[in-house]
Amino acid sequence: MSKVWTEFKKNGLNPELNCVAINGIEMEIGQQNYQRYCIEILSDILPGNSDMNYFALIVEEIEFPTRVDHYKKVWSKNKDVINSTECSLSQEYAEEIDGVTFFYGVVEIKDNISKNIMSIINGIPDAIVFGEMTKLENLDIPAIFQDEFIKVNSDDTFTQRDYPIYFQMMDSGFEICLYVFLSIPFSSNIEGNVEIDTERLKVELKEIENENWTIDGKKVFIFSIHDNRFGIVGDGTVVPDFFWMIGCIEEDGLWVDLSSGNHCVYEQTDQGIFLLFDEIRSFVEACKS
Repeated sequence: MSKVWTEFKKNGLNPELNCVAINGIEMEIGQQNYQRYCIEILSDILPGNSDMNYFALIVEEIEFPTRVDHYKKVWSKNKDVINSTECSLSQEYAEEIDGVTFFYGVVEIKDNISKNIMSIINGIPDAIVFGEMTKLENLDIPAIFQDEFIKVNSDDTFTQRDYPIYFQMMDSGFEICLYVFLSIPFSSNIEGNVEIDTERLKVELKEIENENWTIDGKKVFIFSIHDNRFGIVGDGTVVPDFFWMIGCIEEDGLWVDLSSGNHCVYEQTDQGIFLLFDEIRSFVEACKS
């Protein structure tokens, strides 16, 4: 069982950009649902290719290139990922830096934008995928490569780029998140997914984390697990899908339903799952009182 959801928020690194985070957890079970979900979300939020051109800078780094490497360069090595009928290819470049040869070029995605973006991100994890107003023939590809080569050697978790749209994937195997950074003009009309909004949930629970409270005479303890993320996901058998464990009442579980806009809070006992509060705000207020 895998779970996916979207979060929309301001970009903390650059006030000129908004960030759409497409999250997936329990990815060890399988990523097919996540890939389909990402394509669906990207199709909804990305401007069409009449308003934006979509590119991927693809680089092959080879320390001791052979004659075959010089022949294949970059496109022949990635032909299984790039759909040649839906993409246009730039010329191929070769550049040596500190004894290492880099073959590189830019793919322009012409059709099936979302599907091909996901195909390149998954098939070529080091590709730099971005949107730009400039047409392929007008891109300064060597300058783009030089700029990105410097950023690749940075220790920053998130790479700041100057494109109006760009993508960054974080994949730990068990959890995965595709970040889509969009300039304000291209994201002003995007609304967050209110059905499963973990950022809002974390904000509402943050003030009462690691405290003991009493609700109807029962002791409640709110806790976080790691990475500033609350709780663990139920297995879908006893605890319904999209329920997250956020604490415990005596020996039983306390769960929040992330599939509801109000984030209803439930108590799990030996007799089953019972509604405790019909909205998370009521639960927070009860904990504070």
